[in-house]
Amino acid sequence: MDAPASHDRNADQVAYWNGPAGQRWADRQAAQDVLLKPVADLVVDRAKLKPGERVIDVGCGSGATSIAFAREVAPSGRVLGVDVSDPMLARARKAAPKDLPVDFVLADGTVYPFEPASFDVLASRFGVMFFADPALSFANMRKALKPTGRLAFACWREPRENPFFMAPLAAA
Repeated sequence: MDAPASHDRNADQVAYWNGPAGQRWADRQAAQDVLLKPVADLVVDRAKLKPGERVIDVGCGSGATSIAFAREVAPSGRVLGVDVSDPMLARARKAAPKDLPVDFVLADGTVYPFEPASFDVLASRFGVMFFADPALSFANMRKALKPTGRLAFACWREPRENPFFMAPLAAA
């Protein structure tokens, strides 16, 4: 298992996503992609991507959102999928059509040395919620955006504010 350079406070997430649990997520990614497609579609829509733009997909997992973003910015744009999970990135690399402008990197967005002021959009479907210090993480990723850069992401609220999690718990 490869592990990315990471911020100390994100070490538990890196261990989780590169251990047996991360492999289980990667193994059931097809089902997850079907379940989460409506959310991915919303993020793609809200990002307002244009051909030629450069996108960072934070917490890209097995690549479904990165691939969707790449289809929007092709042929002259580019997507950089970033995730701490080696098992999930292995799936992303296999799933991505060779002709799409998408690359994947094993990295923690909190400390990754992004090319400054070179991306148009920072996007994420449930990837940004795992940072131990969101302010520090977003500050690093913000450096990668052009002054006109945009942000589009989906993030769960706390469980008590989210019926998706609380209804089954209450029923049990």
